[in-house]
Amino acid sequence: MIIRRATIEDLDDIWQLANESFAPSPWPKEVFEHELGSPRSIYFVTTGGFLGATQILDEVEVGSLGVSPKFQHQGIGQALLMAVFALPKTKRVLLEVASTNTAAQALYHKVGFQPYYRREKYYKNGDDAIMMERKID
Repeated sequence: MIIRRATIEDLDDIWQLANESFAPSPWPKEVFEHELGSPRSIYFVTTGGFLGATQILDEVEVGSLGVSPKFQHQGIGQALLMAVFALPKTKRVLLEVASTNTAAQALYHKVGFQPYYRREKYYKNGDDAIMMERKID
């Protein structure tokens, strides 16, 4: 599997993956376009998946991680997270996940994330958000 940093040329592919992964994307295409042009944003892409994050100093916040249903259970999400863990100067990685998204939670636990806070009724549908972190040595 080849994982690489995304560029603005990957916008259409990321948008398509977001729509496949989240059916439909909770973010408009313009958000991805803006983030791909931001110096603080980091996007990784691979066949079937993408990850978008923001890095400020030694902290990285994962804002989106999508794997197309036809590519799930092949280690793509885990590989994308490993690319984030390898970013220079990274000491802490943060993300949020819906309390009902048990598959994503299992992946995050598998790669070392721990919950640290719960935001009740955070999402539009009323689901809670579980805030998770992984510290990098």
